[in-house]
Amino acid sequence: MEDRSIREIRSLFLSNGRCCRFSAGEQIWVKDSEAGVLYYLERGKVRAYYIYPDGTDRTLCFVGRGNLVGEEVMAHPPLRIDYVDAVTDVLLYSLDHDTLMALLLQSPAALDGLMALFMKKIELLCSWIFYAQFRQNSEKLACFLYYSTKDGPRVDYTQQQIADVTGMTRVSVSNGLRQLAEQGVIALAYKKIRVLDRQALRERFGGLEFVGQ
Repeated sequence: MEDRSIREIRSLFLSNGRCCRFSAGEQIWVKDSEAGVLYYLERGKVRAYYIYPDGTDRTLCFVGRGNLVGEEVMAHPPLRIDYVDAVTDVLLYSLDHDTLMALLLQSPAALDGLMALFMKKIELLCSWIFYAQFRQNSEKLACFLYYSTKDGPRVDYTQQQIADVTGMTRVSVSNGLRQLAEQGVIALAYKKIRVLDRQALRERFGGLEFVGQ
């Protein structure tokens, strides 16, 4: 049901939305600007972040293809709550609030898809908040591997997906996995990760509980 509903919302945006392209490094919106549209990310990756008064910035999350960005269009007042720029070249399709609501009234399946994608974003942000408490990438990675294998030793995530969830880079994930494999904590094969010692992983991050996992 969810897969079909998400396909419906994708079709709704692609059929009725305005095509928008941004180059890698280009800013898509700035904090406190008017949130005029909701975007469906068809291709590429974007970064959401805050800029502090001293000019430094803090990444909130990365969002990849198949997700919505710009949910503030549903807020009152509809203002952007963060900064967003393109990490890679991106292709988005945009719909303004009134057009989107009119289309959703005609398609209950698309409305289900919208809600499913909203929940997907909430889960992503919850994961980022949890993993942000760890200072070391090794702790983030150990925690992720521990909780993602509670039902079995196989890790059903790609290295890029692990990076997206934990806030690490793909290179950091790859290096961390290789170190764990050398220590005998996990076993690596082509596109496969298998945890051999969950307790060793738990010891690396201190055993903090994450109810979302």
